[in-house]
Amino acid sequence: VSLVAVSKTKPTWMIRTLYEHGHRHFGENYIQELESKSVELGDLSDIKWHFIGSIQSNKIKGLCTVKHLSMVETVEKQSTADRFAKSWMDEHSQLPIMVQVNTSGEESKSGCDPSQVVDIVRHIISNDVCKKSLKFAGLMTIGSPNAGVDQPDFKKLVQCREMIVQQLGLPLDAIGLSMGMSHDYIDAIKFGSTSVRVGSAIFGERDYS
Repeated sequence: VSLVAVSKTKPTWMIRTLYEHGHRHFGENYIQELESKSVELGDLSDIKWHFIGSIQSNKIKGLCTVKHLSMVETVEKQSTADRFAKSWMDEHSQLPIMVQVNTSGEESKSGCDPSQVVDIVRHIISNDVCKKSLKFAGLMTIGSPNAGVDQPDFKKLVQCREMIVQQLGLPLDAIGLSMGMSHDYIDAIKFGSTSVRVGSAIFGERDYS
C-alpha cells in the first residue's frame, strides 16, 4: 500500500522536511496551490505530486504543466479524460489517471456513478487520443465519514474493479484502489486499498483561517 501525504494548506517547509526523511508521494486538492508549490519545490528531483481535488476544465492545461505531476486521481467524465489527453504534452510518457467514483451517492461529493465506471474506463483505454497520452491507473473514492464497520463505500469500489476486470479484461493487479484517509485508512487497507491519502494524521489539523 502506498501512502500519499496530503499537504493541502500546509507550508512547503513541511513537505520538504518529510521529503528529506524519504517520503516522495504528496497530494494536493487545489490546482493553484499545487502549481505554486511545485515551483517552490522544483529542486526536489523525484517528488511525485498527486492531484486529488475537484477538476475545473479551464485549469486542466495548467495542471498538465506541473513539474513532477505523477497522478491525477479525480477524473469523473470521459470529457475530462479527453481534455487531459489533449493537454498532456510529454511525448515520452503517459499521464497516470484514476477514475473517481461516488460510491456513497452523496450529492455533495464528486465522482461518477458506479454504473458509469466501465464505460469511462473503456473510453480511456480504447480512444485513440486517450490511450496515447493517458494511463488508466485505477479507481478512487472518498468514503462516507459516518460509515459503519462494514464500509459499504469501500466494498462498492472493490465491486467496480471486479466489473472492469470481467467486462474489459484488464488484469486485477493493474487496477489500483485509492481509498482511505486519516480517519479510515486502516479499514480501507483491510478492504483492499492500494493507496491511502493521509493529511491531518501526518501534518496536523488544517487551519483554513
